[in-house]
Amino acid sequence: MTPPRSRKAQVALLVAVVGALVTWYSQRQPSGNDHDAPARTRPIREETRERENPVIAEATSRHADFDFYLMSMSLHAAFCKDGHERMPECEARAPRPLVIHGLWPERLEPGAYPHDCPAPPLRLEPTFARELEEFMPGMRSDLHEHEWRKHGACAGLDADVYFGAAYTLARQLDAALAPSLTTLQGRETSAAELRAAAERARPGLGATLVFQCRTLRDAPGALRKRPFLVEVRQCVDNDGEYGEPGTPLDCATVKRRDQGCGRAFLIAGRM
Repeated sequence: MTPPRSRKAQVALLVAVVGALVTWYSQRQPSGNDHDAPARTRPIREETRERENPVIAEATSRHADFDFYLMSMSLHAAFCKDGHERMPECEARAPRPLVIHGLWPERLEPGAYPHDCPAPPLRLEPTFARELEEFMPGMRSDLHEHEWRKHGACAGLDADVYFGAAYTLARQLDAALAPSLTTLQGRETSAAELRAAAERARPGLGATLVFQCRTLRDAPGALRKRPFLVEVRQCVDNDGEYGEPGTPLDCATVKRRDQGCGRAFLIAGRM
């Protein structure tokens, strides 16, 4: 028969068991550095960088206060013919008609978008940066730095995740619209015609787009007062896993509409 343990031994055993349970439970809880957020609320790459730099942790874990995104694509030819022909991105012909202007966190009230939020310096993975420049030739003039400071920093995302989302959306819009825009260079078209082209490429895409038009500074005299398409913008929800762009939105539901285009407008090309 095993002799009964002494009271002292029983107390020691109880303390050991309680200590083991406390250790096990604490290891299963989110770290205090995660600001009490559930596990995996941000991409692994960002979490790694946060451990390396607490300033990054503070900047990227902030609450992102906005309602949706506008993905803005510039008509490259129109941009260069609007007084920018001497800029580095206009020195050589762009490989495609649509290029990235920016991915903008937006609020439902037009003009009330967040901007110039605190953020770490922009450091993109070099291989990805080269791929991004193909769709964002403005990087030659540091457009990506400007967009990160003014808009991207307010998205609450790691820079590679933020620009990766812009790159993905740009490729989709390029595939849907570039054939029509190339064919229409130097010609007149309408928002209805471009939306129909978008619908043929991807059903449902047309309603997620708005068009921005204005006159061009360097247009020939006969066309100086005519509107040209300068930007195509897509409305996208911020319902991705980490707050990145997710579901395409009907722009009417977020109070965005065409501006300056009228019944018809021109697509810049060789003028």
